[in-house]
Amino acid sequence: MKEWIKKNQKVLIFILYSIISIALICFHENWRDEAQAWLIARDCNIIELFGMMKYEGHFILWYLILMPFAKLGFPYFTINIISWIFTIAAVWLILDKAPFKFYKRVLLIFTFPLIYLFPVLSRCYCLIPLAICSMSIFYKDRKEKPFRYILSIILLANTHIIMMGMVGVVLIDFFIESCKEFKNISHKDKKKRIYSLIITIVLLIITILPLVGCLGANKDIGNNNSFINKIVLAVFCYPFILLMEIFNYFMSNIFMISLAFILTCIVLFYEIKNHPIIYLKIFLCTMWQCIIYSFIFSSSLQRASTIIFILLYYKWINTYKNNNKIKEKKIQNNQMIQNIQEISWIVLAILNILVGVLYVSIYEIPFKCSYSYEIGNYINEHLNDRSIILNGSRGEYTSSIIPHIKKDIRFYQITGNRYFSYAILDEKNKSDLDYSDFQNLSSAFDNEQELYYIYCNDKSDVGNKAIEYKEKEIIEMLIDKGVLKELYFTEDKSLYKENYILYEVNLDKISLY
Repeated sequence: MKEWIKKNQKVLIFILYSIISIALICFHENWRDEAQAWLIARDCNIIELFGMMKYEGHFILWYLILMPFAKLGFPYFTINIISWIFTIAAVWLILDKAPFKFYKRVLLIFTFPLIYLFPVLSRCYCLIPLAICSMSIFYKDRKEKPFRYILSIILLANTHIIMMGMVGVVLIDFFIESCKEFKNISHKDKKKRIYSLIITIVLLIITILPLVGCLGANKDIGNNNSFINKIVLAVFCYPFILLMEIFNYFMSNIFMISLAFILTCIVLFYEIKNHPIIYLKIFLCTMWQCIIYSFIFSSSLQRASTIIFILLYYKWINTYKNNNKIKEKKIQNNQMIQNIQEISWIVLAILNILVGVLYVSIYEIPFKCSYSYEIGNYINEHLNDRSIILNGSRGEYTSSIIPHIKKDIRFYQITGNRYFSYAILDEKNKSDLDYSDFQNLSSAFDNEQELYYIYCNDKSDVGNKAIEYKEKEIIEMLIDKGVLKELYFTEDKSLYKENYILYEVNLDKISLY
C-alpha cells in the first residue's frame, strides 16, 4: 500500500487539489467583473469585440476563449470551469515538471493564489500560471526549439498588462542571448531565431493594437494625480507594494510576519550576492507592476499575487542553469544558509496557505460575493417577458445580474439612452444621473410597457461615491413623487457591501412633473 501511494503520490495530490478547488468554486458567486467578460463574449461579434477592448483595458484572448461557450448557450457557470481547467493544468505541470523537491511542489500548489485566486475567481489572470509554467518548461530547449518558448511568452503577454514588464524582460534577455550566439550557430538555427523574432513582433502588435487609446477612452482606468505625483508614488511605494505582494495582504500574526521577513531578507541577501542579474530582472518585472498600479490599475489580490509566478519562473530556470553544479554547490555552500533557505521557503509557503484558509473561512464561505443571483431569480419569477429594466449611470452593477436572467427582458441605460447587456464605458456613458433623464423616459416609452428601475447601493470603496450619492438622492425624490415604488431588495451583507433594490416605474407620475 505504501509503495502504491508513493508511486501515485502526484496523482493523489492532484486529485485532492482538484476536489478542494472545485468545492471552493461551489461557494463562490460571480461578481460584476466576471459577468462583464462573459456578456461581452456572448453578445459581441469579433469586430465589435476588438472595438470593446479600448474601453475594457484588457487583452482580447480571454474573451476569445469564452466566446464559443457563451455564444453556444453554455450556462454561466462555464466561466468558472474554464478558469479552473487552466489553473489545474498549471498545477499538474508544477507537480510533474518543476525541478523542486516534492514537498515544495505540494506546498506551492496549495498556496492562496493557486488554490483560490486563480481557479475560483474567473478572470483573465487564470492564464498566468499556465503561461509561466510553459515558459519555464520550454526554457531548457529554447535554443533548439525557440518557437514554443516564444509562444508561451506571447501567451503571458495576452493575460494582463501587469505581466508585460516580465514579457519585455524575458524577450530582451532571449534576443540578447540569441545575438551573442548568432555567429556560431548553424544556418538552420539562424533562420529559426530570425523567424521567432518576426513572429514575436507580429504577435505583440496584434496583442497591443486593440488597446490603443484605452487610457483616454475608459474613465475608470488611471487616476487624477499629476505625472510627478504618479512617479513619486511608483518609486516610493515600491518596497511596500512588493511586501504586500509577497505576504498577500492578509497577515495576522506579527511574530510570523517578522520571522518570515527576516528569513527572506537573509536568503535574498545571499541569493542576490550570488545571482545579481536574476534579481535585477525580478526587480524590473515587479517595478513595472508598481508603475501600473500607480498609473493605470489599482492593486488587487489577484494582481498582487502574480509576483509568486515571477519568482517561480526565475527559480525554475535558475535550477536548469545550475543543474550541472549542484553537487559542487552543496559542498561549497554554507550549511546554515542552506537550512535557512529551506526554512524560509517552508515558512512563507505555510503562511500563504494560512492566508488562504483565513480568507476563505472569514470571507468567501460566510459572505456572498454578490446578490445578483438572488435578484435575478426574483426577476425571472415575478416579471413578465418583454419587461424593461432601467439602469442609471453605472451599467456594470446591473451587468452582474444579466447572465442569470432567463426571460426575454431587456435592460436600458438611461444616461446613455440605449439598451445594453454588458457595461459600455464609452463617450456616450454620461456619469451623472439627472432628474431630466427620467423626464425623457415619457418620450422613449409608452404607458403600456412594464418599466422597472434597478439600483445598486454600493457601500464599499469600489464605486464613485459622488455619483452614487446623487443617484440615491434622485431615487428618494422619485419615491416621494410616486414615480418609483419599491418591489424587492436584497440583503446588504455581501462581501463587497452592496445590495440591489428593484423599483416599479410609473410613467404617468413622471409626466406630471
